[in-house]
Amino acid sequence: MMSLKLISGMMKSSGDEALLAMDAGGANQMVVIEKGALLEVAEPRRCDENRLQENIDLFSRIASAKYDRGDVEPDGRIRIGADDLLAWRQHVKNKPENVGRVSE
Repeated sequence: MMSLKLISGMMKSSGDEALLAMDAGGANQMVVIEKGALLEVAEPRRCDENRLQENIDLFSRIASAKYDRGDVEPDGRIRIGADDLLAWRQHVKNKPENVGRVSE
């Protein structure tokens, strides 16, 4: 079960990253999804609102796992980059039941 619950997600107006607002037991937790992660998540490579919404559950799971590990930036935000996505894919690939597998 995820420790964070998604409240909302949106692309920043710059188009360079996305933000997730998540609930951490009554407190808000902000998650920044870098452009590289949005481009890496599926083919064709795109960084837009549709790509975010198609994969919002995946990004929520990665954010929750990072939160549980205490992997939070000094400003209190969780940051998800392309390396986090690749690490998640490797983690899921190595799990026998392949729960939450990334579809490509």
